[in-house]
Amino acid sequence: MKEYLQSNSQEYLDFQPNLTERSQIKQCIEADAGVVEQEEKLRDATLNWWKEHQQQLIDLPETKQLMGLRSDFLESFEAVVRPIGLLDRFKTMGVIVSWWEEAYEVSADLKRLANLGFKGLIDSWVDTIRDALEDTDDKKSGNKYDPLSHKIVPALVPQYLQNMSDAEADIATLEQEKEAFEQGEDGEAEEDGETVNVAKNWEDELKELKFTVKAPQKRLKELTGTARKKGSIAYHQKLGDDTTLLEQELANLQSELQPTERKIAAIEEKLQPYRKIGEKLKEARKKLRDLKAALLEELETASKNLSESEAQVLVLKLFENDLLAQLERYVTEHRQMVIAAVENWWDKYKVTLGEIAKEEEEVNRELDELLKGLGYV
Repeated sequence: MKEYLQSNSQEYLDFQPNLTERSQIKQCIEADAGVVEQEEKLRDATLNWWKEHQQQLIDLPETKQLMGLRSDFLESFEAVVRPIGLLDRFKTMGVIVSWWEEAYEVSADLKRLANLGFKGLIDSWVDTIRDALEDTDDKKSGNKYDPLSHKIVPALVPQYLQNMSDAEADIATLEQEKEAFEQGEDGEAEEDGETVNVAKNWEDELKELKFTVKAPQKRLKELTGTARKKGSIAYHQKLGDDTTLLEQELANLQSELQPTERKIAAIEEKLQPYRKIGEKLKEARKKLRDLKAALLEELETASKNLSESEAQVLVLKLFENDLLAQLERYVTEHRQMVIAAVENWWDKYKVTLGEIAKEEEEVNRELDELLKGLGYV
């Protein structure tokens, strides 16, 4: 706390002058060199411990000593990590307890490792993903579990997952472009506060205009048909009929349709970029669906191609990541406690005793003046 508190002449602690707002406390503590260094020491100690004790996991398919492994992990981890001093004994042991609960009780990964070996464990993970993807009952019941979020997916097919991520990013970009087009340049708002959909308005207008010209265009097509088309001008001319009225009707129709057709063409031109965005968005969504549909096959292929030694390295790394995640949870919790303590000091002691006395003196002075004015003094 020396970075945030300083001694005054009466040997009291005060906040450093550069700390002027309560909102600065969290950022200052998180960026503090001493805090960062101490947390890094804890992570380094954890990683060193892991390197020295992961052999027991490697031997687990042979020894089957799950409970012995738990006991040794708890005792040895506490002995190595506790002296760092950031976490107390219970929280230090809590890191292993939480990791064990997840790996043994929740996912049963340790049990499967003991029974199936490293490659067998990875195959079981892929089987779990396949079952979840094929389980239609879960989909109907609204189960929100995403099997593709399983930790083995980015570990086995990182590039394929990146392709999916890129496809999702393309969709998001196109959706933003589509929304921006719909809002128009001004982003006008209707009376109810909802944004006007420019594209929809144009589509609606276009639909109405096309409806109004439908019948006249049909008649125009009939009049301009070949001599074989009954009712056309050419047909009547072939019969020797007087077509003056028909020709006048044709001229009138062409004159009447011209402004509307120009308006239709103008709207079509305005909507062309929007429709291109729609086509690209449709293609991008199809690409993502195809990638998701083929992901299981990619996982199965990648799993099949792993050797036992490669599977061992991969599983140990995933277990290590899980352990570091549990450690980070406890470290973050501890850091939040420190931040809350300093913020509490701020709330209590930011206003100094001298400032309180000065404020009290000012209040008393104003009270004296008020009493004098009322004739009490």
